[in-house]
Amino acid sequence: MPKEQDGKIVLSDPRAIRALAHPARLAIIEALLPGDELTATECASLTGLSPSATSYHLKALQRWGIVEAGEPRTDGRDRPWKATGRSIEVNSDAQRTVLAETAVVEMFLARNRALAAAFLEQQASEPAQWRDTMELANGDYWLTAAEAKEISRALRSVLEPYEQRRTGSRPDKSRRVRIARLIVPRAP
Repeated sequence: MPKEQDGKIVLSDPRAIRALAHPARLAIIEALLPGDELTATECASLTGLSPSATSYHLKALQRWGIVEAGEPRTDGRDRPWKATGRSIEVNSDAQRTVLAETAVVEMFLARNRALAAAFLEQQASEPAQWRDTMELANGDYWLTAAEAKEISRALRSVLEPYEQRRTGSRPDKSRRVRIARLIVPRAP
């Protein structure tokens, strides 16, 4: 089972890591990590699957300690689900987890690509202030491992003031914005 540390769900079992490598499960996790509690029916609207298929994926995530059942709603019929933490961290063991991590990275990239493509497809209908907010940039830099880790910490620090908005109050006219970070050492 994963360990939770400071709100992080820490995964080290390759089977648990591989459980993340499914588009429906990633959509469910993205919706639950901020602290929302959703039923299988509500998750189904995010995944495009039936409630029973979504329930299957929720149970798979529960098996690995990533989600758990929430408190029943007032009518007692709806069973909401919630994440067991606020973020997921993979405790990498290159020998044991490489295939599972590769599958998750591929799914992560595909999901972010799909979100960017969906925005571009309807960008012309966006309000003017949102049309040019999308940014796509990359670059190669010569860094030490310590410098790469420092950049990762600095990026998290820049976003930290906005973390409370994931579950708390949000400013008027704000909307959900995907910010994806990927720091990858190039092969020698």
